[in-house]
Amino acid sequence: MATTGQSPQPLAFLLCLSSFTLIMVLGQEEAPSALVSLSNVTDQFTLLSSKSLVTKDPYSVLSKWNSNISFCEWNGVSCGHGSHRVVALNLSEKALEGTISPYISNLSFLQVIDLSSDSFHGHILVDFSCLLLLENVSIRKNNFEGLIPQTLSHCR
Repeated sequence: MATTGQSPQPLAFLLCLSSFTLIMVLGQEEAPSALVSLSNVTDQFTLLSSKSLVTKDPYSVLSKWNSNISFCEWNGVSCGHGSHRVVALNLSEKALEGTISPYISNLSFLQVIDLSSDSFHGHILVDFSCLLLLENVSIRKNNFEGLIPQTLSHCR
């Protein structure tokens, strides 16, 4: 498939850069709790921005996606045991319709994303170069248009 060299938007790039910095700090034995809290806020913001772009949720899969419940307990979200960071997003076969948020790039601990067999559409504007731990991407059976981002080649 063809790829595109679109540049990330400035805000997404800055958030990506700060997430990368957090990975470097969190990779050490002990991370300051303020940084861990900031990273959790980043993950929550990213997921809520993704929810806001879903135009149809016929099975109310995202109904519990709100700030009253820890995002690690949301449907389709899996977090790392020690880090409480999003490591997997599995919303396959949920009949969701909408577009994918470019802020997915801020889920810096993400290893798996499965959005297969839904009705997502539009262009994929995710900067995969920020997702250094990403190993599995499944987006088949959707209605995407345009080119696959070149940054996908930066993933594992």
